[in-house]
Amino acid sequence: MRELEKDFERDGIAVRFVVIGDITKARRYCSEYGMSSRCIPDPKKETYAAMGFGQYNLLKLFSDPALKERRKENRAAGFHQNWGATRLGDSAQLPGAAVINRHGIIAWRHAGVHPGDLPPMREMLEIARAATAS
Repeated sequence: MRELEKDFERDGIAVRFVVIGDITKARRYCSEYGMSSRCIPDPKKETYAAMGFGQYNLLKLFSDPALKERRKENRAAGFHQNWGATRLGDSAQLPGAAVINRHGIIAWRHAGVHPGDLPPMREMLEIARAATAS
């Protein structure tokens, strides 16, 4: 996100991150990445449930080929899992992303199938541009 932040802003696309935890945890976690003003706390995971984002079978954490590939890509890009900020219950929550247009309608939704399953930010920027253009 950081490398494309100006592109999202220039196009008038507001990016928000839903974080499992209360406001204190959300601010502390997101401030590590300079994104604290963009984080929305969701301690009960109500947003995740409403969007239909499921839970991951943690028994597959070290054997899922797609997750192993994503980990390798992230390490090569200099990113890593922050286990200190993650509880076991949080680890099972699958990620997701959505584009909600200015009318409050979900124009696009992606439900992850493993903990690292999110489209690249460049792809999400293009999807958001297309969804907000109509």
